[in-house]
Amino acid sequence: MTADAGGRRATPPMPRLLLVAVLALTALRGLVAATTGLTDDEAYYRLWTLAPALSYLDHPPLVAWLMTAGRAIAGDTAFGLRLPSLAISLVGPFVLWRTACLLFGREVAIPAVAFSLVMPLIAVGGIIITPDAPSVFFWGLCAWALAELHVSRDANWWLAIGVFAGLGLLSKYTNLFVGAGILVWLLAVPRNRRWLASWQLWAGGVIAILLTLPVIVWNARYEWASFDKQLGRAARGADWTLGFLLEMVGGFIGLASPLVAIIGLIGLARILQEALRKRDERAILVVSGLAPMTLYFLVHALHARVQANWLAPLYPAMALVAGYQLTLSTSAFKPRWLVASLATGAVMTALVYAHAIAPFVVLPGSRDPTSQMRGWPELAEKIEVLRKETGGAWIGTGHYGTEGQVAFALRGGVPVLQVNDRLRYVHLPPVDSALATSPGLFVESTDRDEQEMLRARFRSVKPVGQITRTLRGVELGIYAAYLVSDPIAPDTLFTYVPGRD
Repeated sequence: MTADAGGRRATPPMPRLLLVAVLALTALRGLVAATTGLTDDEAYYRLWTLAPALSYLDHPPLVAWLMTAGRAIAGDTAFGLRLPSLAISLVGPFVLWRTACLLFGREVAIPAVAFSLVMPLIAVGGIIITPDAPSVFFWGLCAWALAELHVSRDANWWLAIGVFAGLGLLSKYTNLFVGAGILVWLLAVPRNRRWLASWQLWAGGVIAILLTLPVIVWNARYEWASFDKQLGRAARGADWTLGFLLEMVGGFIGLASPLVAIIGLIGLARILQEALRKRDERAILVVSGLAPMTLYFLVHALHARVQANWLAPLYPAMALVAGYQLTLSTSAFKPRWLVASLATGAVMTALVYAHAIAPFVVLPGSRDPTSQMRGWPELAEKIEVLRKETGGAWIGTGHYGTEGQVAFALRGGVPVLQVNDRLRYVHLPPVDSALATSPGLFVESTDRDEQEMLRARFRSVKPVGQITRTLRGVELGIYAAYLVSDPIAPDTLFTYVPGRD
């Protein structure tokens, strides 16, 4: 890698075949995004876009702001809502390319980016729009800016790091681990400690805090509810067990693609050794970025489940260390490992995409994670027919997933309102008071018995049947329907009441 006239490192060009792969995959992801239904979480986040706010109960606001932009550009459709994720998946490989080139050179960057393209979790994350998309993106931008700082020793990079760290915290609380990693890196490398006397470092910290002010203000307004919900996970869980840990490790191996995961884990051991024994500063930078989050979730998994997407920020870094390991390997089987790992990951990704578009087999219930994306328009039509038959003026739900999916399927039509958990919807305009005194049709999965909740809110709760969500004649879900009327507290039925919601 050469330096330009200004002393900056020039980035070697990405090989044409790799560039074509990035562009082709983005186009393929666009096709999948446009032809598949929303997940429950996506449909719920869409409700946030109806009235963008400072923050929300479940997550910081950036995903909602990005989805709002996507809706404005491409409409209130699955493709429009997912457009930001597609854009991130296009730019992300180039960020990883630059970072890998800065730290280890073009020889490592090529397999690193190639590995990232065939990781099933990244393949799905490049389509589905959740807070993980901007979270991983700004995590990666922080890593890139730190690599630039490491190579150039230009203190102004701290300002960029502050921007990216702040935007990461506007995406997901997980990005707090970025700050922990930076602190480890500062303390672990002796010559880095001089940055503590740099005004740019502290200015970057101030920038990050200022960018997260919307989240802080929202939490202060609502009894710190979001902080408690997300940051309080560490104190909640079951008894100590190895089951969740094995599940987490197995999930990572599968979602990183098994062969890529094996190479990555071997590479992690190598780079950890170089950081600890050789004090290699590049290795220390990589390990510092991985260690805080990895150690936390290893401990968390000893007493509670770790959802697969929680580890999403680690996957690009694991692609990097896998590329590093493969490049330094002296094995005669190295070319075969490369081809086999890329082929395995590509086949797994292709199967995931194909099944999402047209399932190979339809399993009953929720045994197939993609079943939540199917059958909602037809279910919504059945709900509308029953609502008109029973005289309901609105449709009620008891879970954010049902709320989001039915509201998306019936967008622009009859009001769809989750009766409980009203703190999730404080960003929306007040509900017309006339609806509270009008009968409504409440619909929710039979997996959740909401009768006790309904009878605490309505004097009249009448069962009116069940509705099924199906695909190809296979039952994906059964939904109990109730005609509810005569609310006990009509003035607060659709408002947030502390202690109740």
